[in-house]
Amino acid sequence: MRIPQLANEQGRSLASLSATIGRNPAYLQQFVTRGSPRRLPEEERRHLAIVLNVDERELGARDPWSPVGADRV
Repeated sequence: MRIPQLANEQGRSLASLSATIGRNPAYLQQFVTRGSPRRLPEEERRHLAIVLNVDERELGARDPWSPVGADRV
């Protein structure tokens, strides 16, 4: 899980990151240790990626769909 590693590298706590995305201080700790919620909601994940200055895919986002290479009509 990258969130604890990224938080540690940036000198941030999971509690402070939770508060930054508008959740209670235990939110990300519970996500990391208990898997609750199973996936971070899209808006929270995006906000966290912005705060941590990382690609959203590092936090579990799937690669976006793209028509690259598809025949265009």
